[in-house]
Amino acid sequence: MDRIGIMLDWGIMQRGIKGDKSYECIPYYVEIGKELGLEPVFFHPSHVYPGDEKVKGFFWNGNRLIPRLVYIPRVIHNRVLTGDGRSRSTIQRLSRKKTVFNGLVVRDKRKVHQMLWKNEQIRQHLPHTVPYSGEQLRQFLDKYRIVYVKPSIGSVGIGVARIERHGNEYRFISSKKQRSLTRNQLLGVVRKWVGNKRFLIQQGIPLARYRGKTFDIRVSVQKNGEREWTVSGLVAKVANQQNKLSNLSRGGRAVPLTEAIAETFPPEAHPQIVEKISEAAVKIAKQYGNHFPSLADLGMDMGIDDQGNPYLIEVNVRDQRYSFFKAGEKAMFKQTYRHPMEYAHTLIYEQRARKKRQLA
Repeated sequence: MDRIGIMLDWGIMQRGIKGDKSYECIPYYVEIGKELGLEPVFFHPSHVYPGDEKVKGFFWNGNRLIPRLVYIPRVIHNRVLTGDGRSRSTIQRLSRKKTVFNGLVVRDKRKVHQMLWKNEQIRQHLPHTVPYSGEQLRQFLDKYRIVYVKPSIGSVGIGVARIERHGNEYRFISSKKQRSLTRNQLLGVVRKWVGNKRFLIQQGIPLARYRGKTFDIRVSVQKNGEREWTVSGLVAKVANQQNKLSNLSRGGRAVPLTEAIAETFPPEAHPQIVEKISEAAVKIAKQYGNHFPSLADLGMDMGIDDQGNPYLIEVNVRDQRYSFFKAGEKAMFKQTYRHPMEYAHTLIYEQRARKKRQLA
């Protein structure tokens, strides 16, 4: 049986070693691996031995992860979301010697936006986005009723501020507080909020609503066994009324997409809406992948307006996937594990075939 490396965050590994659950469903890797003839070897970059040939790998025994010293698999699925300089250095080295998919890529939202903007076919799906400056903020406040100020690098809604214009006042909404301010007060608050860090200003899309609350859509876009980008699942994330954030860690709630769009759109429009979202997501994945060929597993946050037109909010590398589980979309949840494993299986098969040709 061939082995597939699954590189996980340190905290996830520790929970697996103890037998505790986490957002990574380790048994799914094992179950799907058996179907494909693959044995998953779980490890963190710090488990790699000097020389990058062997690793303190961990194997699932049905209850928890147990260690065993093994050779590093030829194909590795990188699921490390966070990492220090040493971990990143290890991943870079492994990427030169092995096939590491979803390796290290540019995650700066401004740079990603620039990469995507080059493709004229997807510009219609990209909200107006610029680097933060006081002058740019003034222009956005004049032009749009809703504006977001967000870190260039970040996730799960940390550091994101939503600004709503209400007459002559502005409402500044973050994950922990809301304030009504004059324009001058707002400019001062945002300047302090940003500090000397890199932030973006983004046009707020008038999102469709579910039970009076705005929602966006998590779209899992992955490469499958045919090495093609495909949509593994779509789920709605309903915003928390207090902070207007849809991130599940910030009080958002996941519901099936069909349920969310049923309140705004007639049933006959649903297939077309899903198709438009899926088509846009695949185009965006292909464009991002043109710059980083190792990409194979993305989680996109997309919004739709009241006409069902899709807009990209942001691209997340190494989707945490648990929004599908929270929405009760178990088939989609499992599919987000199956496609990367099928992709890995194809890569391993192609490597073996190439080696046979070379020896012939």
